[in-house]
Amino acid sequence: MNNSGFFFCHSLLWQRGRLAEARLDAETALRGQTLAELRALQAQVEPHFLFNTLAHLDALLQNDTLDEAQDLLDYFTRYLRGTLSTTRQEASPLADELARIEPWLCILSIRFGQRLRWRIDASEQAAHCLLPPMLLQPLAENAIRHGIEPAVGGGVLHIDAQVHDGALCVCVRDDGVGLEAAHARPGAGSGLANIRARLAALYGDAASLTLTPLAPHGVEARLCLPAQQADTRA
Repeated sequence: MNNSGFFFCHSLLWQRGRLAEARLDAETALRGQTLAELRALQAQVEPHFLFNTLAHLDALLQNDTLDEAQDLLDYFTRYLRGTLSTTRQEASPLADELARIEPWLCILSIRFGQRLRWRIDASEQAAHCLLPPMLLQPLAENAIRHGIEPAVGGGVLHIDAQVHDGALCVCVRDDGVGLEAAHARPGAGSGLANIRARLAALYGDAASLTLTPLAPHGVEARLCLPAQQADTRA
């Protein structure tokens, strides 16, 4: 190889190296921005939930409903413990996220009474898939706030997670007032926009969030992302 060929190859390799570094820097910056936005989202959500829970706990104590107050305090402790462990990670097994959401739903069931019923179904394969924090709970919050809460008789929240064709699909369904009525409430849709932005930043076109009206009423939010199994080795 003559000198010109040598310098050409050297220049090409150097340019490729610089391109790889620039791409890595961009991905790192994007991940940092995504995590910063996640922290900001948590800062908005958690104080609101904290205030409502403590206010309801105080009301239970005022009415001498001590057993229900103790249950609420136990669920709240479990929720806080799970939140501190999972939201500091970039991703955790879906099973951990469901274990964190379960006491949250129990707290809401105490607050809403018979107006909120819920169930969770997840296959074993889906339970071991990795899920970034604060993707599932906002969907459940959206279903309760905009679907079930405004319904006269309340409703049922159903979380279902399965793996299909290499994708983790998590469906959050409610039989509340439906899309048209939900969109009329202030704030509807902003949380979904945040989720879509995070999915695009983390997975590009490989992930999606879709909303589908259910008959006779209600909504299904379907979250799909690449199925990545958590490392279960000790």
